[in-house]
Amino acid sequence: MMSPLEDKLLQFYASVADREKGAANIDENQAYFQELFSLACSPEKERKHIVAAWVLEKFTPEKLALLTPMLSSFLTGVAQQKHESKRRPMIKLLFHYCKDKKRREAINTTQRVQIVTLCFDYMLEAKKAAALTFSMKTLHFFRQHQDWIEAELKAYIEQRLPNSSPGFRAVVRQIS
Repeated sequence: MMSPLEDKLLQFYASVADREKGAANIDENQAYFQELFSLACSPEKERKHIVAAWVLEKFTPEKLALLTPMLSSFLTGVAQQKHESKRRPMIKLLFHYCKDKKRREAINTTQRVQIVTLCFDYMLEAKKAAALTFSMKTLHFFRQHQDWIEAELKAYIEQRLPNSSPGFRAVVRQIS
């Protein structure tokens, strides 16, 4: 039997309007946030899990502090994603979380290593540009934490640049 949140999620589709309706629903029913988070972070590829990731992406940017106490679980959830429709919203949320310098400074060494590892994994496995670009932009924040990070990112960019899309080149300009 499905929960009320799962039933609600299955009423939504990929449209921005539906994602915003889902986020508004979570905003009105904050008690559903933990379940939404769990569904989104699950490695499952069922439609309810995909929609949960989309809704989490729309709901959380204004409330990124909600991720702080569950950052380790979030990072595990991001790392487990194999479905491209879930990867993009999850890595995008990670990018927005890491954009804030104070939050980045509060990330412990284990979490930093996990972020760097999953970003490189996403870059190497990315089938679509969005997950790749958010991974690169997130890695850019951590390039100074270990000497090898900047060197590997640069090597990756140099390898991909000759045959890259205009979007890839634009991200390279942003982080260079």
